[in-house]
Amino acid sequence: MTDPVNLANLREMTGGDAAIERELFAVFMDSSEKCFANLEANAAAGQEEAWRTEAHAWKGMSLNLGAESLGHLCANAQMKNTAPPEEKAKILAEIKDEYEKVKQYLKSVYPTTA
Repeated sequence: MTDPVNLANLREMTGGDAAIERELFAVFMDSSEKCFANLEANAAAGQEEAWRTEAHAWKGMSLNLGAESLGHLCANAQMKNTAPPEEKAKILAEIKDEYEKVKQYLKSVYPTTA
């Protein structure tokens, strides 16, 4: 089983500076909480563009910081912005499950991360 976050690229970019990595992941987690809340709020019919925009933003953040599976789930959400609310609820459940894995992993690597 692979880790939910691939730290190799990030560590190369930060030069292995754990303080910078911890700060980046704290911002990532705060932003992720907002993205999830916004996706939930925009899952209804008529909110397709807001859903797509939020999924796109979260996809980019996730992939940039190495949360590849989460990024791919967000890419799927972005592509399915016109799906009915019931399908979006399933997509959100998958995203939430993966995000919880990411959070737990980051807490194990950076114990002071929220």
